[in-house]
Amino acid sequence: MKKIAIIIFVLAGFAACDTRQDVIDTGISSPYFEGNMMEYLRSDAYNWELTVQMIERAGLTDLFEGRVDSLSEITFFAPKSYSVLRFLLDSRHKDQSEGIFVTVNDIPVERCREIILKYVVKGKHLKETIGFRNMDYVISDPKQNGGTDFKCLGGNVVRAYLEKTPYGGVPDAGAVIMMLHSLREGKVPMATPDIQPTNGVVHALNYGHELGKI
Repeated sequence: MKKIAIIIFVLAGFAACDTRQDVIDTGISSPYFEGNMMEYLRSDAYNWELTVQMIERAGLTDLFEGRVDSLSEITFFAPKSYSVLRFLLDSRHKDQSEGIFVTVNDIPVERCREIILKYVVKGKHLKETIGFRNMDYVISDPKQNGGTDFKCLGGNVVRAYLEKTPYGGVPDAGAVIMMLHSLREGKVPMATPDIQPTNGVVHALNYGHELGKI
C-alpha cells in the first residue's frame, strides 16, 4: 500500500495519457497464469491490491475464482489499484456526493458490486476475437459497424476494437492494438490485453482510468 501512496502525485499525469493500448508491467512476462483470476490478481499487490479489496467487499470472490456455474469463464476489463485509490481520494477532496471513503471498506457493498460488474463480461474474449474498427467512421458514430460490442454484467455496453498502427512511415504496417470505448462514457484507456488465468482473460486498463467511467 505504501508503494501506491508514494506515486499518487503522478496520477494527474496518467489521467492525461492517450487512450490507446500501452504496455504496462503487470507482473508477468507470459500471458498465461497457472491459477484462477482471483489468484492472479492477488499475486500482484502492486497493481491490483485495491481492486482485490473491492471484489472481496462486493462479495464477488466466487465469480473471479470461476466457481459460478453459469459464469465459469469471464472477461475482466480490469481497473488498476491506482484507479481505486483516486476514487477514494476524490471522495474526500472533490466529489463528496456519494460520501467520504477513506478505505475500500467505507464504500457500500452494493456500490462496490455495481462498480465491479461494469467491468465484467461473460465468456473469454481474447484480443484476436475482437473486430477491427471501420476506419470510415469514428468509433462513436452510429454508422460504425466495426469492433465488437459487449454487454457487461452491470448492464453497460462497451465496444472493443482493433486498429493497425503505422511503421516506418507505412500506414497499417505496425502493431495491431486493442482499444476500448464505452457507449455511455466514451473512451476507456487500455493498457495490456490478454492476461490469461485459467478461468478467463484480463484486459488491464491504463493507470489513468477513472473508476466507474465505463
